[in-house]
Amino acid sequence: MNSDRLIRQVELIRAITLKTLEPIEEEVIDYIPTGYSNSIRWNLGHILIVQDQLATHFAGVESQLPSNYITLFGNRTKPSDWDIEPPSLAMLAFDLERQTQRIQETLGHRLEEAAKKIFVRLGYEMTTIGELLNFSLHHEGIHVGIIQGLKRAIEIDYHQR
Repeated sequence: MNSDRLIRQVELIRAITLKTLEPIEEEVIDYIPTGYSNSIRWNLGHILIVQDQLATHFAGVESQLPSNYITLFGNRTKPSDWDIEPPSLAMLAFDLERQTQRIQETLGHRLEEAAKKIFVRLGYEMTTIGELLNFSLHHEGIHVGIIQGLKRAIEIDYHQR
C-alpha cells in the first residue's frame, strides 16, 4: 500500500470513529453496562493514546496529548480508578480530529522509515512506521466496535432505568 492510500485509510477510519460519536450524549459516556469493562469515554481516550504512542515511541515524535491521558486511558486502566477529571466528549473529539492532521503532517512522508523500536504482536514483527500505523487502524476499529456495542447496551440498559 502506498503512503497516500495509507493516509487516506487513517482519514477514513478516524472519520468513522468521529461519526460514531454524533448521537452520543455526554451524560452516558461514562456509563458501563453489564458485561463491559470500560466506558465510551475510556475507549475514545484509549484510541488517542495508542495512536500517540505510535508517534512517540516508534517514530520519535513528541507527544501532543496531555500527560494525564496515559493515567486515564492506558492499558489496564479503568474509569472506576480515576481520581482526576477526564476530558469532555468535545475535547476528545477535538483531539481525535487534531491527531489525524498531525499524523498526516509528521508521519505521512515517513511511512517506509524504520521504526525506532520493533513492535511484535503474536510473533509478527512490525518494523516500519507504516506497518505500525496500519496496525493501529486495526486497533481503532476494535475500539469503535466496542463503542458501538456500548451504545446499543446503553440504549437498552441505561435508558430503561
